[in-house]
Amino acid sequence: MNTLITESTEHGDISVDIYQKLSDDRILFICNDIDDKLATDIAANLILKDGEDPDKKITLFINSDGGDIRNALMIYDVMNMVQCPIETVCIGSAMDEAVIILAAGTPGMRFVTKNSFIAVSQLVNNWSQFSDLTEAKQNLNQSINDNKRMMDIFSKAMGRSSKEVMAAFERRVFMNASQVVKLGLVDKIIMSTK
Repeated sequence: MNTLITESTEHGDISVDIYQKLSDDRILFICNDIDDKLATDIAANLILKDGEDPDKKITLFINSDGGDIRNALMIYDVMNMVQCPIETVCIGSAMDEAVIILAAGTPGMRFVTKNSFIAVSQLVNNWSQFSDLTEAKQNLNQSINDNKRMMDIFSKAMGRSSKEVMAAFERRVFMNASQVVKLGLVDKIIMSTK
């Protein structure tokens, strides 16, 4: 996909990468699976933008089916490390690990568009991938810890007890924009600004 646009300057037309231009304006996108590269890019950009101006808002647009929990938690930790306010906006869908990042925005600055779709469930593992019982047990313990951390993040975002959140997300929950606002994972639905 071509991400270049033509921009007119006093020296003539130049090609500019649209995502770089948006990044320069402190607008970042999480629109793929949250893998090592995406998480590192987002974390690096957050740290860079915070160093440039810790009082100026950064906006994270999210449209992701989730991904690796460790990478989502890395982004979450960096979001909490930097000083600048971080606005999060779901523009399509946010599922599982992506919801961690959506909910981690600065309180009052967590948004969802009216046609967005949110899905949350507790973490599950594919046990057939492990060759022995010790490896499976270690992975189970890590998965339990990661799941607890994810539920604690939702608990904090929603202002509810961990026990309530664990019960609410015992099975996969699919939510529209109104439902996710009512639940408290985001603050407001963004309506048309026309």
